[in-house]
Amino acid sequence: MSFSHHITEFAGRPVVDFPADPELDTPAEAADPGAVAWRLDCNKDEYFDVDFPELLADFLDRVPSTAVEALVTGQWVEWCEDDCTVVDDLVAVAGRLPSLRALFVNDLVDEQSQPSWIYVPQLTPLLEIFPQLAELWVRGTPDGMVRDDATRPLIAPAKHAALRTLVLQSGGLPASTIRALAECEFPELTHLEIYLGHPRYGGDATIEDLAPLLEVGRFPRLRHLGLKDSMIQDEVAAAVARAPIVAQLESLDLSLGTFGDEGAAALLAGQPLDHLRELDLGHHYLSAPMQSRLRQAWPSVRIGLADEQQEDGWGRYIAVAE
Repeated sequence: MSFSHHITEFAGRPVVDFPADPELDTPAEAADPGAVAWRLDCNKDEYFDVDFPELLADFLDRVPSTAVEALVTGQWVEWCEDDCTVVDDLVAVAGRLPSLRALFVNDLVDEQSQPSWIYVPQLTPLLEIFPQLAELWVRGTPDGMVRDDATRPLIAPAKHAALRTLVLQSGGLPASTIRALAECEFPELTHLEIYLGHPRYGGDATIEDLAPLLEVGRFPRLRHLGLKDSMIQDEVAAAVARAPIVAQLESLDLSLGTFGDEGAAALLAGQPLDHLRELDLGHHYLSAPMQSRLRQAWPSVRIGLADEQQEDGWGRYIAVAE
């Protein structure tokens, strides 16, 4: 698994593509621009004669931008190995997007770029310039991974009073980002989802790096936690099994990684989980008896056990890596 399809809904709104070709008509949804999530992709309709700054300028001129509440960005140039300008471009026009509440940076699919080749600049300027942003998703790897600063975090320590949802999708998220995230102050954060990824692609976070995220008081309103897509998924499960923050959660996501019987045994031996509504363990390496034990342990919890994997001679694989 990787990312094979563009999202069709974001922030509770249908996604509408704004045409990359300036000769095409403005979508009818411009009459009520806050009712949809606008997707800006320079690759749309195989039209390659525009870069993201030009596409963004055209969008702002043709759509009543002060009413836009949700944006999704896609390919910013024809070949996405080039520098991503999306963050700087959005910061430069923030005054024309005063109602922006939800932003998805880099909704790229496999045919456009693999996750580990989507290089993303630091996102902190977006948090600083959009104080009302409630939802932020990003797909990609910090640009420092292939440049001169491999330790540069995707989000530097920051404060934001409105952010409620943060999703970081990466084939490899460096430990520097995890450590910086633990220093952030997001008092309204209710949903945190992190794709940890593979060490080969920068996903070098350890349990020690994750530990501060699991403390009570770090994110006081957090109700959903996803620590997923990891090569150390059993160790993550063991840490979560004794983590104080779990008591305040309504749902827990440990999917997409190498989760197996060892991790399941740690969960069963840890703190009670029957207060959860959902426990997602999809893309797993569990034996049939252990799957039964989990279901029997917490019959009231909706346990996701889809996409069962089989370990081969090369070991286990995570769902999203390269």
